[in-house]
Amino acid sequence: MPARWLELSVQAQGPVQDTIANFLVENGSTGVVCGERSLRAFFPEAVDDAALRPVVRHYLRGLRDIFPGGFVGRTRWRVIAEKNWHDGWRDHFKPQKIGKRFLLTPPWIRPKDTRRHTVLIEPAMAFGTGTHETTRCCLEFIDELCAEAVPAKALDVGTGSGVLAVGMARLGVREVLALDNDPVALEAARANLRLNGLDRAVTLSGTSVGRVRRLFPLVVANIILETLVELAGPLSRRVSTKGALILSGLLHDHVPAVVPRFPGFRLEQHRQRKEWSTLLLRKES
Repeated sequence: MPARWLELSVQAQGPVQDTIANFLVENGSTGVVCGERSLRAFFPEAVDDAALRPVVRHYLRGLRDIFPGGFVGRTRWRVIAEKNWHDGWRDHFKPQKIGKRFLLTPPWIRPKDTRRHTVLIEPAMAFGTGTHETTRCCLEFIDELCAEAVPAKALDVGTGSGVLAVGMARLGVREVLALDNDPVALEAARANLRLNGLDRAVTLSGTSVGRVRRLFPLVVANIILETLVELAGPLSRRVSTKGALILSGLLHDHVPAVVPRFPGFRLEQHRQRKEWSTLLLRKES
């Protein structure tokens, strides 16, 4: 563990936060905390500070042109001690009740509420900790679908931290296949599966959804718009007849462009949270 950390604070809100977070992780950040109007990224002391700062400054300046409706304001850099980083990081993550039956919590907090299905997630990387609106809405739909009838198997495309795969396994789905083409995400998902004692219940794979040949009564894809559109065909083919397809990672104005990409599906529910949309589609044929 580094003795000191470099902390970057950026005033930013809206969808641009996710874009910034991904960029910072790709450039050495070991964790990003997103708030309502700002985000904080942490870099180990080994990072080349002098080289990093102009790269970030140039990137953020470009984002102001790409996201005219997304606020990107001032930045602040500071060096913090390990203890302050450790305590400050953990202060941002508390147990959260999601839907009627989930309780998401970091591993250092053991919940007293045993009536809910506990999902332990280590918020060490920007791969879905349950705090984002898209993740929460996906979990809510999963909860509601499994309350009606627990599917025998499910497919999670773009699993990230593995939070959705863990949630499905917790609710009794016997076979969960979780896919991601990012080896760092797979490593994070594998660690979270071990935390939850589900490393044998969920199968992780770096293969593409196009190479999967099985059918699933439940398929979930919480990914960015461009990838969702690109994978519309393979995703559609993996859903069994009368099966459910949960799509997320969408802004509200993306929905009209996405739904027609899935012919043979009926839009069953459309859930909106802040600027984000999550869709529940049902395959009719």
